This record gives sequence, structure tokens and C-alpha cells, in this order.
Amino acid sequence: MKGLRLYVLLISIAALLAVAALSVFAGAWTRDDVTAAAFFASFGILAQVLGYQRSKGRSGTIAFLPFLSIAAVSPNSAAIASVFAAMLFGEVIARREFLKAQFNISQQVLAVATAQLVYVALGGKSLLLDGSVDFPAFIALFATYMLMNKAVVAFVLALANKTAFRRELVRGTKGTLVNDLLALPLVVVFALAYSRFGPLWTGILALPMLGVRQLYKSVFELERINEELLQLMVAAIEARDPYTSGHSQRVARYSRVIARVIGRGSQQVEEIGTAALLHDVGKIHEEFAPILRLPRKLTDGEFEIMKTHSAKGATLVSKVSQFKNIVPAVRGHHEAWSGKGYPDSLAGDEIPLGARVITIADTIDAMTTVRPYRPPRSLVEVRVELERVAGIQFDPRICSVLLAPENWTELCLEVEIAAREFPAEQNASEVSLEIPRPSTQFRVH
Repeated sequence: MKGLRLYVLLISIAALLAVAALSVFAGAWTRDDVTAAAFFASFGILAQVLGYQRSKGRSGTIAFLPFLSIAAVSPNSAAIASVFAAMLFGEVIARREFLKAQFNISQQVLAVATAQLVYVALGGKSLLLDGSVDFPAFIALFATYMLMNKAVVAFVLALANKTAFRRELVRGTKGTLVNDLLALPLVVVFALAYSRFGPLWTGILALPMLGVRQLYKSVFELERINEELLQLMVAAIEARDPYTSGHSQRVARYSRVIARVIGRGSQQVEEIGTAALLHDVGKIHEEFAPILRLPRKLTDGEFEIMKTHSAKGATLVSKVSQFKNIVPAVRGHHEAWSGKGYPDSLAGDEIPLGARVITIADTIDAMTTVRPYRPPRSLVEVRVELERVAGIQFDPRICSVLLAPENWTELCLEVEIAAREFPAEQNASEVSLEIPRPSTQFRVH
């Protein structure tokens, strides 16, 4: 929490410095600047009222449209006054806590002010004085705002959620990039309309804001629905097995860490994370229900039945076109490097990379949580086991990278966090997480 407060404070200071620099380089306000600021502030307030839900606990607006329009119309601190007024109104009506409100206002002021500084530096003029658009400067204004806004927001989410910055940046950008690019001409139209025809015609032209808002709203609604459906599937799986509450979520988190430390790109990290979330979906079949609830080790016959869950899970996942890329990882998450796994007895690099990652994450969670037939093991014991079976059960190259001190510590911290956020239903309080710190005694393969 201290790190989060410090970051918000730094963003606030950076915003003030950017505004101060803008005041020096962009000159004083005029009466026309004040009128324009008031006009676009009203549009900013409307955009706040027309906000939409992005994901759980997160909302979005299209306020950037009037903010960037006024930034070009009046490339001075009058635009900042407009942004501040609209954002303050939005935070008040939303009744957000002070820290969130401070961040939201500060990051918008910082993004707009920085974009204006770039615009002015490239020779961009006030459209109130010069009705022609300097397109290179305008594009730079738009790009700077978008990059600054998404980066600053991604970093605060990474701090708050204890996730990777890259993950949050990709998540905040994917699905909206096309809409962002489509919004650029609309910003130009707004700015030109105001400078040439005044408030009335600009107000009429602002009606397309509703269409842009619907585009963004639809994107995030689809994303949210997909997330909720995934969680519903996971809940249905875990309802079968009281001993694995939170298992899929934990394995997904560990899988993302492992995929990240071995150098996979953001898209592949997310694909592996989704595959991990659904790796046990095959257990939803009725035939597994009585076996999953047995408070003992399985017999050979019961184990043979359970071994079919990965193939059945892959069949289920394959029915969703969006998940076609993760089918091999779901099917192969019980394959072994030696070739003695199931269902296809694949060996070495024949096993899909996602499956190799998930099987390690799955094993880590199985060892660090309570089972009806044994207590949880510490992460020191888990490390020893990974070293022992590297090259037999697990990809030795992945293990070598994962067991490097800095990577292992990252994973250990993730296990600690996941144990709190997704505790096992049975005896969750008994899970012992002994987190080792980097030292010279760590043997790296």
C-alpha cells in the first residue's frame, strides 16, 4: 500500500511539473481559451456520466475525446483547467475514495499536459488562431496522450494487483487499439468544428460520441463476459472437488509467472494462463464426481479413469473457437518429459510448451496445498523436488530458468499471494509457505 501511495504522489507531482512547464512554454490564456475550456469541460462531464464498466472494479469513459480536442484548440493550461474540472466532477459523482480520485485526476492531467508539450514542441498552433491542422503535431499529441495514459494506468494496476507491468499494459491496450485509431479523426473533427463554427455546431457533431462510447463499451462487455464465463467454468469444476478450491486460479497465476520468466511474449503468457485456468475442465464430466470426493489415494482403476480428464478437457475447450490455440496445452498438461505421461505419451519437445509450463505449476500447487492423504510441503521441499525430477517429469530448461534465484523468489512470492487470494477450502490456514530468499546455496542447473 505504501508503494501505491508513493506512486500516486509521484504522478501528482509529475502532473504539476508538466502543467508548470506548459504555462512557461505555451503562453497565457485568452478569453476565447476560457470559453473553449468551459465548452469542452461540459463534454468531459457528459463523457463521465456516460461511463461504462470495463471489468470488476474498473470503469472507463470516452472523456479523452473532449480532452484531446481542447488540447489542440487551446494548447495551454486552459485545457488543463478543463480536464481538471471534468475529472473532478466525475470523481465526485462516482464517490471514489481520495487516493483513487487523486490518481485518476493526476494521470489525466499529466497525460494531457505532456501531450500538449509535445504538440507545442513540434510547432502545433492553437486552432483558435490558426484554423489549419498540423497533422504530424496532431498525431504526436494523440499518440503521446495514449501512450502516457495507458502506461501510467498499467503501472498502478501492476502495483495494486501485484502483477507484471507488461501484462497490465497489454490487457489495457488489446481490443481497444482499433477503436483508439478510429477515434483520432473524431478528435480532429471536434477541434476543427469548434475553431471554425463555434459551440453550436460542435455540440451537434458531438453526437457521434455516443457511437464511440458504444464501441468501447461493447469491447469491454465482451471481455468481461468471457472472463465471467471462464470463472463460471472453473467454479463448476471445483464444485466437484472440495479439496481443490482455488486450484485453477493458483495454477493460472503460477503458469503466467513461469511463462514470463522463460521469456514468452505477453500474448503467449496470457494464452498459457488461460489454458492453466481451464486445464482441469474435463473433470466436469459426471463420471469423475465420485472419484474426486474420495478422501484417500486412488486405486489403479480409479486413476485410469481420472487420466482421461485431460483429453476430455481438450475436447470441451476445442468447441470454443476463441480457445483453439490452448487445446494442446490443456490436453498435454499431464505429459512427462520422459515420455511416461498421458494421454499421448509425448516426450521432450514433442510436448507443447504451454503443457510443459502448466505441469510444473500444477505440481507446485499440489505440493503446497492440503490433500486428504498428506499435509502440504514447504517451498524449500518443492524446490528440492523440482531439481530431482527435472529432465524426468519436467522440461529441464524451464526448471533451470525457474530455479534461478531471482525467478524462484518471484514465484515464491506469487505462491504466497495466491494462497491468500485463493485459499484452499479445506484447512487453508494450515498451508505452510516457507519462502526462501536468494543465497549462494541455491544450485542453478
